[in-house]
Amino acid sequence: MYDETQNANEGISREPITQNEARTIKNMFKEYLKRYKEKDPSITDKEWLEELFRTELPELSEEEVKQDAQEIVESIQSFDENLASVNEAAKNGISKEKWLSNKIQEASVGMSVQEYGNRLYEFDHILHDKNVELAEALTVAGDGEVPRVNMNPNLDGFVAENVIAKTTELSGFAQGKKIQVEVRQSNNANSVDLRAIDRTGKYQNYQVKYGKDAKSTIQLIEAGDYRNQRIIVPSEQLKEVQEYFKAKGSKKTITDHIEIDGVKGKSFTKEDVKELQKYAQEDGTLPTLDYSHFDTKELAMSIGKNAGAMALQSAAVTTGLTVAHKLFSGEPVDADEMVEIAIKTGADTSIKTVTAGTLQVAIRKGIITFIPKATPAGVIANIACVGIENVKILSKIASGDLSITKGLDQMGRTTTSMIGGLWGMAKGAAIGAALTGLTVFGLPLSIATGFVGGMVGYFGGSKIGDAVYNAGKAVAGAAKSVGKAAWNAAKSAGRAISSGVKSVVRGISRIFG
Repeated sequence: MYDETQNANEGISREPITQNEARTIKNMFKEYLKRYKEKDPSITDKEWLEELFRTELPELSEEEVKQDAQEIVESIQSFDENLASVNEAAKNGISKEKWLSNKIQEASVGMSVQEYGNRLYEFDHILHDKNVELAEALTVAGDGEVPRVNMNPNLDGFVAENVIAKTTELSGFAQGKKIQVEVRQSNNANSVDLRAIDRTGKYQNYQVKYGKDAKSTIQLIEAGDYRNQRIIVPSEQLKEVQEYFKAKGSKKTITDHIEIDGVKGKSFTKEDVKELQKYAQEDGTLPTLDYSHFDTKELAMSIGKNAGAMALQSAAVTTGLTVAHKLFSGEPVDADEMVEIAIKTGADTSIKTVTAGTLQVAIRKGIITFIPKATPAGVIANIACVGIENVKILSKIASGDLSITKGLDQMGRTTTSMIGGLWGMAKGAAIGAALTGLTVFGLPLSIATGFVGGMVGYFGGSKIGDAVYNAGKAVAGAAKSVGKAAWNAAKSAGRAISSGVKSVVRGISRIFG
């Protein structure tokens, strides 16, 4: 049995994995691999993992032993199925980002929009900010007075301006784009109601006209001079108003939403805003924005795009590979036939099982200290899968069977398939508990996948291990500039989606960036 006293824990090291820790993990993997190869063929992977955990983690209950073993087996199977799916999608011209977007939506079938939104993003902080702005816009107060709801009978027009503005900003945030929509609040004739400004400072002016019906809205538009402004009308009136001005030969742009820098804001009906006005003035309930104001496809696609960017960032981190290289440097390694075959042929379920089991024990015992002990077994299994898949890719790059560019894309697919699997295995808010404390796209995962992958590579023989390490350095160099650009784009919204899954799921109310 391995005991955490074997980990020479001499205080906090600057290295996430010290050489002593790495050596302990290597010895564990070697022993567990030997046990696996000696097991009776009739014993399943799940049964083998159960026995491993009973022996190495006696503090676990029988229920925990069985649950963790089952979760690892199912997660490996899910990862492999997802990777095959994303690779097949690529053959058909479907990007990994689009694949992930579809996967997230499939996994969320049957959920309410509100619950789905909670799983996608923790927008609480920005929702709070926008709701405060909305509340302030719709209340009035004299000196020393408590704010009260504005009782103006035409408040619905003002409500429309504000909810259109705020929901557009939130949609921009969801896409990683910093969009600002100013509510101008000018009483001058023909003055601009809304100004939408993109991240470069380019802007578009809008006039909001919300008559009681299409005829009234048309009259409102004709009564003013709104050159150089697009005109927003209630969504149910849009077609009639557009057709009226088209028939007159007018070049006015009539729409029911704001659109700027690829961000499409939400549209509202006259009834929508009258209801908000009614609740505010009769019940004192100010309108608030929630996840129902978002296009769920847009949110899912945003996750996919950021996962792609984060995969590049992850590929640029060679810390884990370097730790493995140092560990085996100058040390003759006898190639293990099972590992060598797994790397060369892809028949790697057994190796993924042993690697995941090793990680599980190492993390639970605190031998790997930068990943929380409470990290679920399914997440640990995915770390093992990504590490091994990336080693297979690096091995192909080293042999010349795969270009660095194509290798980068394939490494991105491994990360994307992992996120698809994690999303699918988590039910509702359970994903929060599943990933709390684990920086899925940040440094820890990159180090862990790089280290276990590099270690497994060396078990395939020194030649393979060194080739994988050198290929990793070459890939990191190529990924650096691409990853930096993608990363900067992902952070442009002001709050980086860079914490990826972690930011999505911290409690998920709190998922790649």
